[in-house]
Amino acid sequence: MPPAPPGRVGEARLARGAVQALPLAATSDEALARAAAAGHPGAAAVVWTRFAPLVRRLLRRTLGPGDEVEDRVQDTFLRFFRSAGELRDPALLQSYIVGIAMRVAREELRRRRLRRWLQLTPTGVLPEAAWSGVDAGARAAVARLYTLLDGVDDRARMLFVLRHIEGLELTEIAAAMDTSLATVKRHLARASQRILAAAQRDPELAAYLEAPGGESAARLGGGA
Repeated sequence: MPPAPPGRVGEARLARGAVQALPLAATSDEALARAAAAGHPGAAAVVWTRFAPLVRRLLRRTLGPGDEVEDRVQDTFLRFFRSAGELRDPALLQSYIVGIAMRVAREELRRRRLRRWLQLTPTGVLPEAAWSGVDAGARAAVARLYTLLDGVDDRARMLFVLRHIEGLELTEIAAAMDTSLATVKRHLARASQRILAAAQRDPELAAYLEAPGGESAARLGGGA
């Protein structure tokens, strides 16, 4: 069985493991994917070190800041190591991991809707940790953005985040979502028109989203 990523407490040990696996750490995504599928003892540490920041950022920007984000990061990598052998094209390792992260995000959004229905929390979001380093105006704008995103379907939300906040190329999004480029273009155009039009009607959001995909939009998504 391929090794699973460590918990939050073990990240320092993970970093040391990545140093010990230096030849693997310096290899391409394709070779790393093959190593992970084969259960190479150093693959887990390198995959985590290389992709955990991206996954954490994507989940934070898709779900919004909250205590559950780190748990969903763990879920993403656990699922990856269980399914690494199913990756058809090892060169698409990053897209494969992003796709898993988006499925994890979709499941979390569904859980939030259930929590709202059960009235466990007013918004479905579990209590947040302090969001340090972000000014009050930006925090208010982020809250308004996620309120807006709560009003669209999960696919529209994820497409918007991947393109306009994370800045992925359309081909990368298509690979991550396991769908055609034409489908991504069609649904993204519809989602972008709806979300950006609503944001432009909100003065607090308009200032941050005036340049979709740029620095202001990325900052609105919660930073790196």
